[in-house]
Amino acid sequence: MHVFLYPILSADSAEKSRNIWCAKDPAAAWQAHMLKDVTPEAASCDVGALERNLALGRKHRITGTPTVIFSDGSRVPGAIPAAEVEKRFAALAGTK
Repeated sequence: MHVFLYPILSADSAEKSRNIWCAKDPAAAWQAHMLKDVTPEAASCDVGALERNLALGRKHRITGTPTVIFSDGSRVPGAIPAAEVEKRFAALAGTK
């Protein structure tokens, strides 16, 4: 599973994504923000990766987050329960 910062939800999405991406520990900053609603500390660095994420999202017409794209190309816009994700993973594993 790959998770990409995709700053399109609000005016401050780009700032939050930059601060997470540029944090000393980006994974910890992302988890704190997503799980505990902790605003990431201000940080700066090269954000070319975020710009590439935006271009990739535009190319594939991703207009919301989360969007889950499975290995068979199926797409689920919006949040779905973990059990549904696991069910889809299992179904895909059975097709190999």
